[in-house]
Amino acid sequence: MSAIEATTLEPEHILWLVNKAQEGSVGAFEVLYRHHSNQIFLLCLRLCGCKGHAEDFMQETFIKAWQALSSFKGDSQFSTWIHRIAVNTVLADKRKSRLDLVQDHDWEREFEQSLSATHSASQIDLEKTIVQLPAQARYVLILHDLMGMTHQEIGQQLDIAAGTSKAHLNRARSLMRDLLTVESES
Repeated sequence: MSAIEATTLEPEHILWLVNKAQEGSVGAFEVLYRHHSNQIFLLCLRLCGCKGHAEDFMQETFIKAWQALSSFKGDSQFSTWIHRIAVNTVLADKRKSRLDLVQDHDWEREFEQSLSATHSASQIDLEKTIVQLPAQARYVLILHDLMGMTHQEIGQQLDIAAGTSKAHLNRARSLMRDLLTVESES
């Protein structure tokens, strides 16, 4: 299956692949990996801001997904389930290490290279702006605006109150406006 075919999988086909993978088919899981890996990488990159770490988190996500595949019951879409694993993987590491964006001076260049094949220049600028947000504001923005989680769910995920999640989201949006305005003026 080519990369183009992998991006056009119907939900029924994904569920069929999940069932085959649950029966032990490594090939079926490989197709699921190819279909979802770019999305998971981008999610991890948005959360951590470092290409090397995002690659590690993506790999760890798929290892965990393979190990926990029997627990997937189909109550949600497979993409939702694996996105949750990715978010949990990144956030668990962040809680453990208490590190934020790696102070790598080449992160912007690596970030642009990672996204250049799939994103326009304005989309890359938006992604770079998201990565520059303070950690909590960035997490809430990504989880709420990009993943569609409620403030209650975000609160549980990040161990904060739902009201705090709302405050972080407002701060993130305000900072995004300010950062994008500065970029457009320069």
